[in-house]
Amino acid sequence: MLMVLLVATLSAQPQSYPRWFLEQGTLLCKLSAVGYSPLWLSKDSSLAQAARDARGNLVRQRETVVELGQAFWTTEAGTSWMGGEFKLSIDSSAYLKSLRDASAVTVCFCSDFVIALASDGASELPDLMKETVRMPKDEPGWVRETPSDATRYYSVGVSPRYFYEMSSWMSAERMALIGLAKAGGDSLAAIEKSAAGSGQEVLSEEATVAIHYYQVNARWCDEANGVFYVLMSAEKDDVNGSSVRYGTR
Repeated sequence: MLMVLLVATLSAQPQSYPRWFLEQGTLLCKLSAVGYSPLWLSKDSSLAQAARDARGNLVRQRETVVELGQAFWTTEAGTSWMGGEFKLSIDSSAYLKSLRDASAVTVCFCSDFVIALASDGASELPDLMKETVRMPKDEPGWVRETPSDATRYYSVGVSPRYFYEMSSWMSAERMALIGLAKAGGDSLAAIEKSAAGSGQEVLSEEATVAIHYYQVNARWCDEANGVFYVLMSAEKDDVNGSSVRYGTR
């Protein structure tokens, strides 16, 4: 009971974040990843878990395979979305190796969770990026209008506020990654399957998309409405949706 009251009290306090968390895309390194951990009773356990998660996420960002699938039911009355699913796969041997990695990471305690930053190669954080700041009140432009250019895919992931704030950030990151996969797998095609004599059709689409070296660029929270946003990007050449699979449901 005491621990629950403590967590609730901490969560009610104004939240602050290091700049490297909110402005991750400005870091001067090839690739960086953030890891999370609940604020357990043991400080060392929380730090170790966040560091392991950051190193594991670095492996994921080097290469993740996203399997996408969704289905529609079409009748004379219109088309209804039947549901969708996705599966994420990574290099398990590289991930297990990352758990034994003892390289240094940067950590920060937030109100009810711990975040850690890992990067490819040694890179000293500028003092400005180490500063702890409040969440900006002004909505960044990328929330309403996703950036676009000739060389990169961009995606914005959105999540509602969950009881544990770190779950909201992780959910928004996951949705942004799915958005990148959809952008790279835009050659998805629907397969029509006619139900004999019924005038109905089931449309299904599936694809496998490999994403290499994707990066979180920025994070922002609409504190008034409890909505979390994550901007993510990857080089278009690093998003390979050529292994498209088609099927029917």
